[in-house]
Amino acid sequence: MNKKSNLLYLLAGLFLVLFLTAASSTETNNNKQYCYALIAPIEEGNNGSSRIIKSDCFDNFADSISAATNGRVLLNHFARPDEVTNELLNSNNGLSSLSSQVVIGIDWDSTNFAGSSYTWVVSGSGCSISTQYSVSSMPSGWDNRVSSARGYSNCNYFYHYQNTNYGGSSVVCNTECSSMGSLDNATSSEKWTYTP
Repeated sequence: MNKKSNLLYLLAGLFLVLFLTAASSTETNNNKQYCYALIAPIEEGNNGSSRIIKSDCFDNFADSISAATNGRVLLNHFARPDEVTNELLNSNNGLSSLSSQVVIGIDWDSTNFAGSSYTWVVSGSGCSISTQYSVSSMPSGWDNRVSSARGYSNCNYFYHYQNTNYGGSSVVCNTECSSMGSLDNATSSEKWTYTP
């Protein structure tokens, strides 16, 4: 009888450990964060870096994109980030384009445009021959974290640099990188340009 009790306690303990482990990994998977930053074009004498005007984070991708675009782009809460296209992000949905914020790039912390994301937005129309954007260091929590990225709004060259201030090796995503190759989890600064 004592052996049966010990076996039952052992099995109950194993079940409890397995249950807690499964619950913990589910909790971890649901702790994704979706952030955005509104940045200004590179200004003369600003050491080649855009100024971050404002930033915020949300618990889901749809809310992040809605806030980033001032409510112009409304995604279904079940929309997958890999389904978002340049056309969808740049439609005006009947709203004034004068006050619109457009997405110029999205970084993800997993390959193939998955996981938490950081969306970069600007006022106006994105990149042009005379307008480009850059961040000389990544926002808090995003240094050495990017695993895939997409460029939008005529920002045809989305550069990821190994070091701050655009130093070290780099990867250019053109309009997308489903993985970052040698710079996987190693981006410390970025640039967006219309031409190389």
